[in-house]
Amino acid sequence: MDGPPAKPREGPQGPPTAKPEVPERPASGTRGWPGKRLAVAIVLGGTMLALAAVRLVPPLRTADESLGDRLIAAATPALPQHPAIALVLFGEDSFAGLACRSPVDRGMLADIIGVLAAAGVRAIGIDVLFDQPTLPALDERLRRAMLDASVPVVAITALDQTPLTERQRRFLDGFTEGLPRGHANLAKDRLDAAVRWHVPFGDDGTPSLPVQLARFGGVSRVPAEPFRIDWRGRPDGTTAPFPIYPAEAVAVLPKSWLAGRTVLVGTALAGIDQHRTPLSTAGASTPGVEIEAHVLAQLLDGRRDPHLPLAGEVVLALLMTAAGVAVAAAGQPLWLLAAVGLLVPAVAWTGVAALFAAGGPLVPLVAPSLAWGAGIAAMTVQMSLRERADRRVMMQLFANHVSQPVAEEIWRERATFMAGGRPRPQQLTATVLFSDIEGFTTICEALEPEPLIRWLEGYLDAMVRIVSANDGVVLRFVGDAILAVFGAPVARTTQAQVDADACRAVHCALEMGRELVELNRRWQAEGLPPVGIRVGVHTGPLVAGSLGGLRHSEYSLLGDTANTAARLEAYGKMVDARTSRHCRVIVGDPTWQSVRQSLRQSSNNRCKALPVGEVALKGKARMVRVWLLVDDDSDGIDQ
Repeated sequence: MDGPPAKPREGPQGPPTAKPEVPERPASGTRGWPGKRLAVAIVLGGTMLALAAVRLVPPLRTADESLGDRLIAAATPALPQHPAIALVLFGEDSFAGLACRSPVDRGMLADIIGVLAAAGVRAIGIDVLFDQPTLPALDERLRRAMLDASVPVVAITALDQTPLTERQRRFLDGFTEGLPRGHANLAKDRLDAAVRWHVPFGDDGTPSLPVQLARFGGVSRVPAEPFRIDWRGRPDGTTAPFPIYPAEAVAVLPKSWLAGRTVLVGTALAGIDQHRTPLSTAGASTPGVEIEAHVLAQLLDGRRDPHLPLAGEVVLALLMTAAGVAVAAAGQPLWLLAAVGLLVPAVAWTGVAALFAAGGPLVPLVAPSLAWGAGIAAMTVQMSLRERADRRVMMQLFANHVSQPVAEEIWRERATFMAGGRPRPQQLTATVLFSDIEGFTTICEALEPEPLIRWLEGYLDAMVRIVSANDGVVLRFVGDAILAVFGAPVARTTQAQVDADACRAVHCALEMGRELVELNRRWQAEGLPPVGIRVGVHTGPLVAGSLGGLRHSEYSLLGDTANTAARLEAYGKMVDARTSRHCRVIVGDPTWQSVRQSLRQSSNNRCKALPVGEVALKGKARMVRVWLLVDDDSDGIDQ
């Protein structure tokens, strides 16, 4: 395979140098992950944004409350009717035999109070506002019945914000004087007018009707601040959470049905004292007296708001944001990311409903879902921006100087060598090619600037095309000189890959010499000077990375391998023989050994080399064994 030795002008013969070691590929970590600080910032920012949006953006707050309402209406755990509370209601049937609907017949009210007291109830709450007189005898009879009852009777009063005339307030205060009183004002949401909270004390300190009744029921401590109502579940779909008796039937009820209970007396008339609550399904409404019963049951039972506390919601939102960030950072296809993005909230909502139905807390749905979406969106945008930045950096470093397969490989394996928006320094084994035009200085002196540049551009364009076709990367031009590398920036992990790079580099050098045959013919026809080139090729370890600042950066090769390739090119001046008519290719022994190894494993043995010997290269302390390639495919070799 090898021919007779070429005639070097200097350098003794010697043993070949050892083949280069292949460095291990650096660990790439998780592809797509940004810096930890940025990830933490996205998690914290997404969480705060989600929590703030639910509380400050009206449609989102309404959606959050409405979803909670639906959960309460559909999944509140079933409970038996409350044993300590009963309702006596004036309905449509109650007024069938009465002369008027409003004000409620006070004689009938007085009779009901007497029956309830005789039955041994614990306390009576009258959820009827006495703001105007009726027949004086009936008014006085009711007032005496309330004052003289053997059990506490609590009447409702009106807070300052209740729209009453001065005359109505005077009558109300006089009629209920001497009685325990409590306000029946309901706190309605400003956005949808739904009742979800209870105000236990008015601005003037007046307790609410449920608070007064709870005190008579043995509750010594009640919340001082407004609290969410914990709506009591029904035994089944048709039974009310509290025993409800028509006002006209109270007199015939067994006393055992009422004994020991706190009884609220009110109305259940269409359009009168009806309110929207979480229990209101299909447009139905809840009577005000039933709302008061739910609050009283909550106070008597010592139950708290079932909603997850704010701290728990914050933790859940943090976890959901972090999960969204992690899912987006995994770099999955958009269709899969979209599917997961929808599936996780659906599963979470189903789990929340099951948890609440089992007696667990009512977990807010909107803020965690927004946090999940914010985490996915923010990380996706960040990764897209970083990907664009990485692509821009790599295009600036490698664009127009690589083949399409190499460009795709660089982009596909970017995580192995990109860090902080630029190629990180890495040690790898590669083959470096350095070429130069023979007698370029003389040519520059002979040509005018414009034809010189046009001539040089044609030459460089042809050479770059050949380098790219052989999967090499042109790093820079130094005047007429070309620096190219085979095996970077994606590090090789096996010796076979390193050998393949060496073969590509050698094949590239030979093709560059063949291309000059056609170029010189064309240039001579145009009156331009023909040229020859020298090429140095060497394989070995080197350090590769981006050098420079924000304004300008280059992908550079550092180390002895790159220097040796340049020295081999320069040493070509000292070798008499040529590779082909217009080219002289000098390769280092590591390169040739890699080529020989590849040739042994293939049927192509047409590439040959002549041993030049061990030579002393400028700037190197040790002798280097070098070879001169011989191109048998060239149309003439001038030895």
